[in-house]
Amino acid sequence: MVVAPANLMRITASLGRKASIMNTTRYLAYRLLAGVATIAITAPAMAQEKQAFLEEIIVTAEKREQSLQDVPISIVAYTGDQLQKQSVDNIQGIAVETPSLAFSRAGGEAQLYIRGIGTNAFGVTVDPSVAMHQDGVYLGRSQMGLTQFLDVERVEILRGPQGTLYGRNATAGAINIISRRPTEEWEGYVRGALGSWDRREIEGAVSGAVTDGVLARLSFKSLEDDGFTKDLDPRGGDQIDDNDLFAMRGQLEFGRDKPLNVRIIADWSEFNSGNRTIIPRDNLGLAETLGALPLGDFDDTRNDLPTKEDWEFWGITLLADYEVSENVTISSVTGYKSYENDFLFNTDGTEIDVTRSNFQYDTEQFSQELRVDARWDGFDILVGGYYLHEDKNGALGLIRANISTTFVIPNEDEVDALAAFGQATVHVTEQLRLIGGLRYSYEKKKDFTSIGGIFGPDAFDGLDSLAPVTVFSTRDDQDSWKDLAPRFVVQYDVNDDVNVFGSISKAFKSGGWNAFTANPSFNEEKLWSYEIGVRSDLMDGRLRLNATAFYYDYEDLQVTTTLNNLTVTTNAASATNKGLEVEAIALPTPEWRIGVSGSYLDAEYDTFLSPFGICPADATPAELAGPCNGAAPGATRVFDLSGNTLTNAPEFKFNINSTYDIALSNGGTITLFGQVAYQGKVYFTQFNEDEVGQDGFALADARVSYTSPDDRWSIGFLVKNIFDKEYFQNGVRFTSTSDPAKDRFRIGNALGYPAQGRSWALQARVNF
Repeated sequence: MVVAPANLMRITASLGRKASIMNTTRYLAYRLLAGVATIAITAPAMAQEKQAFLEEIIVTAEKREQSLQDVPISIVAYTGDQLQKQSVDNIQGIAVETPSLAFSRAGGEAQLYIRGIGTNAFGVTVDPSVAMHQDGVYLGRSQMGLTQFLDVERVEILRGPQGTLYGRNATAGAINIISRRPTEEWEGYVRGALGSWDRREIEGAVSGAVTDGVLARLSFKSLEDDGFTKDLDPRGGDQIDDNDLFAMRGQLEFGRDKPLNVRIIADWSEFNSGNRTIIPRDNLGLAETLGALPLGDFDDTRNDLPTKEDWEFWGITLLADYEVSENVTISSVTGYKSYENDFLFNTDGTEIDVTRSNFQYDTEQFSQELRVDARWDGFDILVGGYYLHEDKNGALGLIRANISTTFVIPNEDEVDALAAFGQATVHVTEQLRLIGGLRYSYEKKKDFTSIGGIFGPDAFDGLDSLAPVTVFSTRDDQDSWKDLAPRFVVQYDVNDDVNVFGSISKAFKSGGWNAFTANPSFNEEKLWSYEIGVRSDLMDGRLRLNATAFYYDYEDLQVTTTLNNLTVTTNAASATNKGLEVEAIALPTPEWRIGVSGSYLDAEYDTFLSPFGICPADATPAELAGPCNGAAPGATRVFDLSGNTLTNAPEFKFNINSTYDIALSNGGTITLFGQVAYQGKVYFTQFNEDEVGQDGFALADARVSYTSPDDRWSIGFLVKNIFDKEYFQNGVRFTSTSDPAKDRFRIGNALGYPAQGRSWALQARVNF
């Protein structure tokens, strides 16, 4: 078993972008699966007894290991085993059952919102509001988090601003994805699935000691399906809304249980698909005027273009911990990440070639964090420094077939971010703790943007070979932002099982530029958060009940709007968010586990004047008196959105799930799992339009599985979205797809991204 990981590590190091190499790697992974299955037959049995209490979850939310119940943050953590049992394999799946977390998707862009805070802007010139980390390394592009979970130990969702310890772009919160570490004994697993839309999935890992003091772990995942949408137009690609993913991760760890522990992680993934479906939701589209046919079913589309979404993501992480003494540890987190994306999209969503969009991204980032963790009787302190450099190149080719013109907008951006932070905990008594933290952040950004036009729909060749353009305007700019983000916490242990806390914290997100216009930069946004919470383990550890109430004072929030027929990011005046989150987990019996969670969110703009379309130059008296909203003919309409709901901010979210184990006479176990998740109405723009929103809906999932008496293998059958609920996971307005004769106010054609319907999967897992 020592030879196989070494050989595969050498293969992983030589991986390139060519399809033949990816296929070779896939072949080796399948061969590894066959070998693992053989080994598993002779592996020793290790049956486990049922626990009569809830397991303790250890998290690193505050950059050190702590029990989940001791962390004075609104946090939810999911273990890898829990995710596997519930068949959750990506961020979208977690969002279904996590209070206050909302997921939407526009093409290849992941859009995450926590408590109504997030961003739906596109391009390399803007940043997300939810800071995503993989094994301690910040991921600068939200698209990096779209890849499915591979061999994870746990996923932590930190709700609320995390400015002190996480810094940049943690205005809404942070998500930590932690990989399983190498083990000292040789072990591993392989799991596979077959399901709807010809889905084929295999994931596996092998781990153990290579030599004395050197541990290794190798993980892989392969996922393919034909897509949940049927393309009725033969001119398009063979598939759409499909998946073709292969990912690998290799790890080496040195010095386990030694003063100096070093862990090296190398990961690589490649994804190819026919891109995502978008369908019209109103009658303002030019395609409908030109004769586009209506769709019969919600999961049908007519795509006449060879659309695609292809990306490659790889990186190297170096984690080092040096135990200076029993009380002092120095930690270093070094990371390099590279992400490339090639994206061709049927913007109008019909078989009439009106508009197509071609995005290309190429980003590289390097980050370094250094921390000192010191603990003494009655006093803990954590201090550190952080540096990030990010090079980002992007380009948009917006092809207007109806006027035989391509608009080309390339961006070149550079970011340097520096920070110094510290947090101290004073144990006033055995029950009372006072926590104070402060982070100083400085960010400098440079941007070069050029907007040009080309005659001919096929003139745009992407980042590497931009065709000559007629330049309309350029922007060559730089700006910098700095901020002090404090945090104050009071935490009190009512008894050994219950603690309460109150906190005041701040976070900021630096400004930036609009990727596809030559407008000046927009300003940073700032958020003050006030929270109170309770963490409790009751009934001898058989009931866990956590709750958090919060109030936000949000200033200069960055929002997208439409100006001069372009989507731009601007700063709204202010907003107020307040709400409540509750999670409860109970073990009525050792065999029965029930989870209930919910959130209430009241998120509204306080003051926000936003442009939205224009008043027609030939406006009628009725239009001037009504929809022109006071604007003169030919002028921009401006609306007061005070009191409107923030985007992706459902008032209510609710989830109930239950797992029940049935012990069989042969020692095996049948496990039944079911859940119902409800999300209230959301709007995808600040204008709160039904055509660009989604009414409240509920989803139901169920799974039944059998586990062998020795826990060595299991099989399961899963059904998701049992009642085949039809809903949109995002919505937009595009002026580039609307008919000027019908879209008199230039608000754009409303389109929606449909989510997948009912699906099933037959699953199997072998442990060895």
